[in-house]
Amino acid sequence: MNFFTQELKKIADRCEFIGDAKYVGRACVFRLSDDVTGKMEFMTEGIADHYSALKLTLFNRKEGVIDTQRIKLEDVIGKIRISDSMASPHIWTYGKPEWYGFKPTEAHYNALAQVADDYLEMFAEPQMDEGMGMGM
Repeated sequence: MNFFTQELKKIADRCEFIGDAKYVGRACVFRLSDDVTGKMEFMTEGIADHYSALKLTLFNRKEGVIDTQRIKLEDVIGKIRISDSMASPHIWTYGKPEWYGFKPTEAHYNALAQVADDYLEMFAEPQMDEGMGMGM
């Protein structure tokens, strides 16, 4: 596994709606339902080698892309302190890939997984709960 897939695995392993994930290149690919496949990857936002967002894309096997969601790391983690200034969290690939100026904590990975789950839940197959009709 490369650095990107190791970091994605730390998020995917905490997600309720991502099971049996496969890691290909810099992406995490998973099956959300029989017809829906998902892909999670880090992406840049206009600055080369500066991966500051998590992108989730959902595909229907027959119809193509269903939806795409970009989650800015700063929106979930907040700004981080580097020396005397504040910066947006990101993975930097100048040389070898690494988190720039900080290392995410368990709480950071949990927060990213929760945001991903909140999004994926809207596309997951409803399950029947006993006595309550349909539920998630």
